[in-house]
Amino acid sequence: MTAVSLLSLLAACLALFLAYRVYQAHTLRLKAQKYGCQPAPRYKHKDPIFGLDIFMRTGDAITKNQFLAEHQLRYDTYGHTFEALNFGSHAIYSIHPQNIRAVWSKNAADWGIQPLRLHNMQPFCGAGFITTDGPEWKSSHALLKPGFHKSNISDFAPLEKHLRIMLDQIPKDGSKFDLQDWVFKLYLDMNTLFLFGEPIGMLSSSPPPHAEGFLDAFQEGFNGCGMRIALGPLKVLLPKRGWLRACAKTHKFADIYVDRALEHREKHLAAEVGEAPVKQRTLLYNMAQQTGNKTVLRNQIVQAMMAATETTASLISTVIHVLATHPPVFAKLRTEILAVGDESLDFDLLGRIKYLQNVITETLRLYPVFPQNNRVALKDTVLPIGGGPDGTSPIFAPAGTLFDTCFATLHRDKTIWGSDAEEFRPDRWDGGFSPSQYEFMPFGAGLRQCLAQQKATMETSYIITRMLQEFKEIKSEDDRPWKAQVALTAKNANGCLVSLTPAT
Repeated sequence: MTAVSLLSLLAACLALFLAYRVYQAHTLRLKAQKYGCQPAPRYKHKDPIFGLDIFMRTGDAITKNQFLAEHQLRYDTYGHTFEALNFGSHAIYSIHPQNIRAVWSKNAADWGIQPLRLHNMQPFCGAGFITTDGPEWKSSHALLKPGFHKSNISDFAPLEKHLRIMLDQIPKDGSKFDLQDWVFKLYLDMNTLFLFGEPIGMLSSSPPPHAEGFLDAFQEGFNGCGMRIALGPLKVLLPKRGWLRACAKTHKFADIYVDRALEHREKHLAAEVGEAPVKQRTLLYNMAQQTGNKTVLRNQIVQAMMAATETTASLISTVIHVLATHPPVFAKLRTEILAVGDESLDFDLLGRIKYLQNVITETLRLYPVFPQNNRVALKDTVLPIGGGPDGTSPIFAPAGTLFDTCFATLHRDKTIWGSDAEEFRPDRWDGGFSPSQYEFMPFGAGLRQCLAQQKATMETSYIITRMLQEFKEIKSEDDRPWKAQVALTAKNANGCLVSLTPAT
């Protein structure tokens, strides 16, 4: 084929593509008019065909730990709702509570995550509550839910045991260290204990033999899922061999515990044993009482570990960061905690320490662990607000539209939170102040709201209470502000640099 012929072919393909885009835009305009919809403000793309500029800008922001700042800038520029391109497809960005309610609750059946996630994540974690919609998601949710019943998450004895191991190792002589690293080690042990029935040995430095290389493989597999979702059609550029090896190693680790749970299930069904021993009342053993399908159990437990990775640990380290950087808040909270005396720390007591709950809630407002989320329109649908010159008209969202929202920006919206929205002020939660569930979404909303919400907040309450019992001062040793490092969750890219002064 000559160069002229090749150029003619490319020109013809481009002309056909542009003609299709014009036809598609006309068709969508007619549908939008049928529903009385008007367009929202449009992101000013440098690439008006595929919108690759916004993709590149987002990638650059992530590498510089400016992802949330970039989102804030976009909303400051275009308003609460705007439209953009996502690899040539339609995308709507919105922090309008009415639109979030429509997507997460009122019209939730019109929106899903499976087209975005399942084909990108299946080699690593299969079909489960993170990757599916509809009946498959309902089945996964039903399998997981009993494991988060209060009876399975209210025993703080294992947490206290591992906390003591951590406290015995961290500096207590006033020297500076990064407490975030230690809290993350603590929760790698706690998460694997809760999920599998055995800590991975981060604090003791004695992992079980079969765990060698698992954490690296898990992280590589997890990161590979995120990269494939982020790159969209460009994911074909990513190498697969190393990622698939990491997926296989993760499966091999999980299968050891799945086999143990299934062995117990067989004994239980044969009536050889009664209720599972306390040490076996883990999420995996709970699920194994409901199904004997090994693949289903492995998929759910790997996805549960994905959801648990760095969530509670991020929240705890961020709470300690804000306490260390706000001495008056620390002093007030410690006074309230010391007033508890020698009472046993259980769910009910921790829930009654009002200022403690205010501090945790305000931390989740300013620094949400899950700062951003999205959905894909499964069919043609309508968002209630954000279109037209005054932003009050509905917006048409054709099937395949990406809906992207940023809870971190929503939680700092001055129209909801007032002029001091950027300030850390736990007292704002007193006096009957109560935003709607679509104005404050630290754990999502609707049917897919995080099952582990109570577990995360109560364990955070316990750890913070114990830290303030143990130390009369937690001093910040870092002048840098909290800076979001975002993957599935957000943590402080600067860590939690503190020094500790013991109470006695």
